[in-house]
Amino acid sequence: MRLLDAIFTLLLWAGYFYLMRHVLSVGLSYFGVAASWGLQYGELRVADILQNLRIYAVVILVNAAVFTGWALYNQLMFGGRNRRRRSEPITPAEMAVFFDLTPDQVTACQAVRRNVMVHDEAGHLAQCDAFQKL
Repeated sequence: MRLLDAIFTLLLWAGYFYLMRHVLSVGLSYFGVAASWGLQYGELRVADILQNLRIYAVVILVNAAVFTGWALYNQLMFGGRNRRRRSEPITPAEMAVFFDLTPDQVTACQAVRRNVMVHDEAGHLAQCDAFQKL
């Protein structure tokens, strides 16, 4: 997962530098350093700036669509569910059905402080100290 995060991070930084290449080249050429891969300070035209702004607008719209789609997906999948709510308590009768015991045996197990349980090879309860008091 971390490798995938690193790959996506590098791709996003590469895209950012691609979009900002003209800003860097104009800044370098202003200080006398020629950058052959971008615009020069003396060559600035309104059409070039507008072309960059169009590319930025497309990137912004694509990002907005992705994030809006993600938010709608999360709302449809998880919306309306109270995820921080406590689960309903389990009754002794429900525990008895699950563990193949009687409700009185479950109540007896809950009442003692120390309980030793012995299971057979199949995993069924064979002996329980709490049952001795019943």
